Order: sequence, then structure tokens, then C-alpha cells
Amino acid sequence: MESYKYISADSHLVEPEDLWVTRMQRRFRARAPRAEMRNGEKFMVVEGSLEVSLNADVLLATDDKHRPALDLSSGGRHEKTRPGGLDPHLRLLDQDLDNIAAEVVYPNWGLYLFATPDAEYQRDAMRVYNEYIAEYCVAEPARLTPVGLLPLKGPIQWAVQEARRCAKLGMPEVMIAAGVPRRPYHDPHYKPLWRELQDLGLMVAMHAGCYDEPFVDFSYQTVLPQSLIVEGKIVLLQRGMVNLISGAIAQDYPRLRFVLVEGGIGWIAPVLRLMDHFWEDHHRWMQPRLVEPPSLYFKRQFWATFEDDRPGLLTRDLLNPGHLMWGSDYPHSEGTFPYSREKIAVDFGDLPPGDTRKLVRDNAAALYGFGV
Repeated sequence: MESYKYISADSHLVEPEDLWVTRMQRRFRARAPRAEMRNGEKFMVVEGSLEVSLNADVLLATDDKHRPALDLSSGGRHEKTRPGGLDPHLRLLDQDLDNIAAEVVYPNWGLYLFATPDAEYQRDAMRVYNEYIAEYCVAEPARLTPVGLLPLKGPIQWAVQEARRCAKLGMPEVMIAAGVPRRPYHDPHYKPLWRELQDLGLMVAMHAGCYDEPFVDFSYQTVLPQSLIVEGKIVLLQRGMVNLISGAIAQDYPRLRFVLVEGGIGWIAPVLRLMDHFWEDHHRWMQPRLVEPPSLYFKRQFWATFEDDRPGLLTRDLLNPGHLMWGSDYPHSEGTFPYSREKIAVDFGDLPPGDTRKLVRDNAAALYGFGV
């Protein structure tokens, strides 16, 4: 038994079904993100982005994820999700159960607000979410760290203003859409935002499945969509990392810190090697010009999370082992709760104990300032 508790660098809350319906400006409430019954089946609807049956929902863990069958006749898994996803006080009990000292908390349905097309609607929906997650995490700020959302569809000043508000709400990190949005991140349009984020000291997160344009096919209702695994979890973060490095954003804003969340880490070393190989042959004419090889910017300014990634652990020394962080993905069904001890014992079994402690606790404690 370890003498220390873990820190999850990737966990989630579960937003109340009526969060946006009750809190958005009145002009948006009829269109607000919401749960809807359709022919006796409950759907989660985010305008222009997501419309998925909650009976087939892979995002919400049940009270016992190993139960052989679930009765979903009452309308979906939202009612059957782990109570700690909705109640921060009950969440702390689950932390204790799973040997967790603290968590970085990301959205659930809020992940899909980046793809909604109406800029004013997006701005208000994200305002609502940011206020809510701040309220949720204030229940125990030493053990729950909130991550905010930045509206990117409208004027860039909206994102700058929301970043300032997130900082005042005590958030150390804000999210942007993963992948490469229609207006790529190296576009001069974003320069005021990068400057402001660097000056505020806010970290910038890209989370798997969080896209600017509809990207993942959720039309499957009975099985985990292959596209969620390939495009949603891997390709989006690969594209985002490459854009942030090759677009010279990390180079031009050297104090910015980026976090790649829930895409695993086993793919990073080979992608960086390919980027370095291309840079070695072509950097004298590439635009924007990178002074250093891409892997340097990754090792200096990027962090990444994983939950179950044996290949990633074996390639950790090709990256920056001090920037890799384990996450439980609580309360999602593909996460490690309530068996994080057992899963870590298997995946990390042959690692030096000091390396394991850094990956499952100390790296996240250092980045987010956890003192627990």
C-alpha cells in the first residue's frame, strides 16, 4: 500500500440537466443545452454540436460500472451516474475511496460548447459553465481545481475578457478547442489572447473530444464509436499539438504552458520525432520559422495526461517525464474509478517507485500548486 495519495490531472463533473436552461440569458433559454425526451428516450442536445442518446451515453459512469446489465427505462444514465459527479461533497468521499488526494476538474457536456456555431450563444453558455464549475469546486478548493472555457467564435476580446474573469474566479487553467479550428491558432487573430494568457499565467488546455467544428460521429447508439477513439481522443490532440508548435505559438510565447488532456501519451514520442526530422531538413525555408526543433518546445512548455497507457510509460524518457500526469477520468465509464490502486499497480509495476510517484502525484502537484 502506498504511503501517499494520487492526484488526478483529468477528472470531470456532471452538469445538472437544467444548468443552461435556468442560467443562460432569457433570449437563449429555449435553445439552451438541455436533456430532451424523444419517443420515450432521453437525448442531450447542444445546439449545432451534440445530440446523443443518454441511454447509449459512454460519458457517464454508473454506480457500479461492472454491473452486467443496466435498466435504463427511466430515461438515461444521467440519473444513474456516480453521485459525486453532481455533488462535490459526495465527490470527496469517492476521492477517499479511490486513494485520490485532489483532482483537476473538466466539463462533461461543456466540452461540446466549442462546436456550437452561434458566437453569442457560445459566449453566454460558457459564462454559465464557468460560474458553475467555480461554485462546484469552492466546496473544497484544496482538493478540486476548476478549468474554465474560452469562447472563440466571436471577437477575440470576448475570449480575453473571459480569461480575465476565469483568473478572478481562481482558475489556473482555461480550455480552447482541440485540433485545428477553422481559423488556425497561428492566425494573427489570436495574438491578443496568447499575450493575455501569458501575462495572466493561465495554462491552456486541449481536451480530447473537444472540437471547434463537428468532428466526431455520435450516431452509433449501441457501441462505442470508433471515431470517438481515433479522431476524438488521438487525432484532435495530435493536430492541436502540431499547430501550437509548428505555428510558432509556443516559440513566440515562451511562458505559455499547454496541457494535452485525455489523449494518452504513447503517440507523442513518434510524432515529435517526425516533426524533428522534418525540421532538420526543411526549417530554413519553413514559415513560420522555428529556431529550435519542435521537441524542444514540447519538453519545455507542454504537459500531457493519461490514464491507461503502458506504451506511453515505456517511452516517457523520450519526452519530459516531469510533464506527464496520470488521471482517473472520474466519473466517466472508461476511467479507473474505483480501481485506481489496482490499475496503477499493474501499469506501473516495474517502474522505479520514485518515477511512479511523480507521474501519479508530484508532477500534477507541482503544476497546479496542490498542497494536499
